[in-house]
Amino acid sequence: MNTNDLTIFVEIMRKRNFASVARERGINPAGVSRSIAALEKELNVRLFQRTTRRVEPTEAALAYFARIEPLVCELSNAGLVAADSSERVQGVLRFSCPVSFAQLNITPLLPEFSALYPELNYELVLTDTVLDLIGERLDAAIRIGTLSDSNLIAHKLAPMVARVCAAPAYLEKHGRPKKPEDLINHKCLLLELPTFSRNVWKFTDKNGRKKEIAVGGFLRTSNAMALKQCALAGMGITLQGRWLIGRELRDGNLIDLFPGYETTAALAPNAAAWLLYPSRDYVPQKVRVFVDFLKEKFKGGAPWDV
Repeated sequence: MNTNDLTIFVEIMRKRNFASVARERGINPAGVSRSIAALEKELNVRLFQRTTRRVEPTEAALAYFARIEPLVCELSNAGLVAADSSERVQGVLRFSCPVSFAQLNITPLLPEFSALYPELNYELVLTDTVLDLIGERLDAAIRIGTLSDSNLIAHKLAPMVARVCAAPAYLEKHGRPKKPEDLINHKCLLLELPTFSRNVWKFTDKNGRKKEIAVGGFLRTSNAMALKQCALAGMGITLQGRWLIGRELRDGNLIDLFPGYETTAALAPNAAAWLLYPSRDYVPQKVRVFVDFLKEKFKGGAPWDV
């Protein structure tokens, strides 16, 4: 039995899409169809019902997948062990990261990491969408927020601290709010994603007293970097993580309006930047060195706060 056909079958079962499997493998979709056809012929069963929109597994496919997936994973692990036996860090490291976070805090570190492991290649998937690491064949991912229960191994890189800020030019023209309630009379810049809208800002004072302020959205966008640029141009007040605006706060280009408060929006108070990778019996060497590298870089504090 062709192990490549089995691997393709498992990937299709996870993604329910022939085209995306072909795209990730860099092959023609017809090649994926041929692999499944060969497997169906060998097993003498139909594995998928295909429509114009979706691939639905048959009962036979579901039963076969339950038995074969652990074996395919073991084969993959065996290959990783063999590849790592040379003690040379090589292959392709495929990981995902939120767009703005990567641009400011991860991609600047890649030249140093690449110099340490020159035989390693990279596929950096920049997206604010939460991807399935197994289904997307990702070696690792960085996520911002709180973690739901999962089978992933997680390392906390840094806590997420949010600040309400504005440029000096905005404050000179519109005045500085003295308390959070004053925000209702100001122009606010809001981050809005498909999963949430940050139009309620939450404040906790030094005594633990909490208040929530519904702010007006003068401008809404799905990109945090764009919000920062608008704030720097004096367009309004924004709530941003220090990972994005730490340097601007230090340089005085943005002003922290409420330093006596802890501030959050949609993110929970214990939100953080997390480094995740799949839980496996064997973690590839390329993943181990990447995890160790990032943990070392964030050990003395988040780069935006150092």
